[in-house]
Amino acid sequence: MSQCDSILGALIEGHTVTPLSAYELCGTLALHSRISELRERGYDIDCELVAVGDKHVGRYSLHQAFAY
Repeated sequence: MSQCDSILGALIEGHTVTPLSAYELCGTLALHSRISELRERGYDIDCELVAVGDKHVGRYSLHQAFAY
């Protein structure tokens, strides 16, 4: 399974993915690049900056469309 597939699986299951969780999940240190590849495949992925100590990191989630 590719790094993108592992990250996508976590997102589809409703999990958020941060650089640390991506490293633990599939060993990638290039989460932003993997997210870019998934976006190129057509996935709508949101990014929220969250504080971790004195730094900010991206926390990614799959955009959920609302049904009306």
